[in-house]
Amino acid sequence: MNQQVRLASNKEWASPFTADDFLHMLELGAFEDMRAELVRGEIEKMMPADWSHGELNARLIGLLFPLVQAAGTKAGADVVIRIDAHTVRAFDIAVLRPGALPQKALRGEEVLFAIEVAETTQKRDLGEKREEYGAAGIPAYWVVDSVARVTHCFVLDASGTAYGEARIVPFGEPMDVPGLGGQITLD
Repeated sequence: MNQQVRLASNKEWASPFTADDFLHMLELGAFEDMRAELVRGEIEKMMPADWSHGELNARLIGLLFPLVQAAGTKAGADVVIRIDAHTVRAFDIAVLRPGALPQKALRGEEVLFAIEVAETTQKRDLGEKREEYGAAGIPAYWVVDSVARVTHCFVLDASGTAYGEARIVPFGEPMDVPGLGGQITLD
């Protein structure tokens, strides 16, 4: 007598990627030909940076570098941060706390402040990334909006896990650089 056959389920079994999975793939070169982030367990392909984005990143690093050196700390571009067990983001620029010893992926407590340059990503940078960076405890966060020619400057509120209202600084006006005791002006 034939036994009943149990058919495979049509249900899709989705298991989100973990930050460890993503960082291991990154280490193995899985994203050599693209930029990617892990967002709530899903890999998201990022747009490649164009010339104006890269040039503004370089100008920012150039302006920040003397202050970073004087403070005895480090800054880097296109570095990753592990937000939580299922999210790994990439900063345009990160300035580390003095004494931080970064590994492959930064942790929130190592970052003094983060910068995102927004040409087409204003909604994401001012929305979900602002929330995630605040939750990670990064004391200050700037979104440099090259289209509107302003910088949105955020600092953590008293909770230590969310940013208060932005101070919006137009290009051409000096900005206090968080934790480095100086100012820069974007033109």
